[in-house]
Amino acid sequence: MPLRQAFANALKFARGRQGLSQLQISGSMDASYVSRLEAAQSAVTVEASDELAQGLNLHPLSLLSLVYAAEQNLTPAEVLQRVSDELSSLELLNACVAAEKIVHPRTAKGSETTRDVLTLKHQGLSQSEAARELGISTSTVGRHWNRSE
Repeated sequence: MPLRQAFANALKFARGRQGLSQLQISGSMDASYVSRLEAAQSAVTVEASDELAQGLNLHPLSLLSLVYAAEQNLTPAEVLQRVSDELSSLELLNACVAAEKIVHPRTAKGSETTRDVLTLKHQGLSQSEAARELGISTSTVGRHWNRSE
């Protein structure tokens, strides 16, 4: 079964078992979006899935376990056992995932340039001397010269 259809089936199933309307579980999204999801006419985002799970009073993984159970013709218990076994075999079941902020390479390079410019500034170099030292233009040095560290 296609994943979009499995999501539609799981969403309808969970909502129906709790006697909730599409409007009741929609949260901040339009109830017509929920209708399109249940008709497998739209794909769901991670954020929307999370919001729908909240509307169903479920943990997001509970909703996804229903989705993958439908997709694989398994029970949610079988899906969750498989997930647990996989994570255990990789020694990830009890691991904490670091919440690292992803920085765009240009942003990282800009921060590095600011640090380098300010280091040279604190060493007493002028903007033109810092530009020569770093091999960048004086206008680039100027943009970084008065930034905070």
